[in-house]
Amino acid sequence: MQKRVVYILHKNGAKSHYTALDNLLKKNDTILKHREFSVFGTLFKSIISLNGSLLKKQLINFIFLLELLLSKNKKIVLGIAPFDKKLVILKTLLKSHQIYYHTSWTCWDGSFHPKRKKNTPKVKKSWKLFLKNDVKHIFTVTEQSKKQLIENYDIKEDKIDVVYHALDSVFFNNHQEINKKPLSFIYLGRLLPQKGITELLDFFSKQNKATLTIIGNGKTEKEVADFASKHESITHYPFIKDQQKIINLISNHEYLVLNSKKTTKWEELFGLVIIECMSQGTIPIATNHSGPKEIITSDIGYLSREGEILSVISKLIKNESFDEEMSKNARKKALIYKVDAISERWKAILN
Repeated sequence: MQKRVVYILHKNGAKSHYTALDNLLKKNDTILKHREFSVFGTLFKSIISLNGSLLKKQLINFIFLLELLLSKNKKIVLGIAPFDKKLVILKTLLKSHQIYYHTSWTCWDGSFHPKRKKNTPKVKKSWKLFLKNDVKHIFTVTEQSKKQLIENYDIKEDKIDVVYHALDSVFFNNHQEINKKPLSFIYLGRLLPQKGITELLDFFSKQNKATLTIIGNGKTEKEVADFASKHESITHYPFIKDQQKIINLISNHEYLVLNSKKTTKWEELFGLVIIECMSQGTIPIATNHSGPKEIITSDIGYLSREGEILSVISKLIKNESFDEEMSKNARKKALIYKVDAISERWKAILN
């Protein structure tokens, strides 16, 4: 007998966001498959670059989109940025299927989202009908997202479940004694201007007590590498795929730093890296954007207004005293994000 399948349909894949859903489906003899709807640009890129694996992936995505027109009742979890005009076309492809919407966006009154320039009345209407009538169920990553959807679209509360990002069990298998380096700070993620990396580099390049480790790649990677080559207080690792190596690095640091800067299109949402670090007793320090605010409380970390995060770091360096109790609280709170616990929140998809 052929196994049941649930599809994730995203602009770009983000498999780490569906660890809990995958866990639930496996327990219920169901397969999770990932597909992407942003095909043509990437397909062209794969042909120009002669990238065979990328070409194969995009052909699979393209065939899947065609199959949607010729089939019905597929279960599909759609992840698409709020008010993206592509939804108008996607709705045609998805009209004969069971659609579930998954979002981490926290502002739904239309005042702040990444697609504002192309937010025509037609697009707004399409989104309103989609959220109220077309989707069987909505899964949000935060309570704030759920609250905003209910307030702005008159959606019944029982149609929305909050499914936080989940931590794989490997993050709780680190039984070795955590040996943290004093006054050690770490950043993991994309290296982009809005992540406030330059400020951190300037600050830590002048430190002789504290250190900063940066893991990731992106637009500002050259700047990070240059600073790391000139200053012993700064270390840079490009993207690390080995999860255990990442866990080991996190566990050796006292603090995580997220110096996020809000733009017209973006703010820091629910950061998986925050709960990953908490699981290792690494205390989070973050700008008070909507995502970190949902996770970080005063007993497990520090929230700062934009432009003030260096003051928080300076005080910690001056005190030279790591708060062991706060670290333990962070590890304890991370347990609520274990994959088995979050899996239960996805159960509406089995109906």
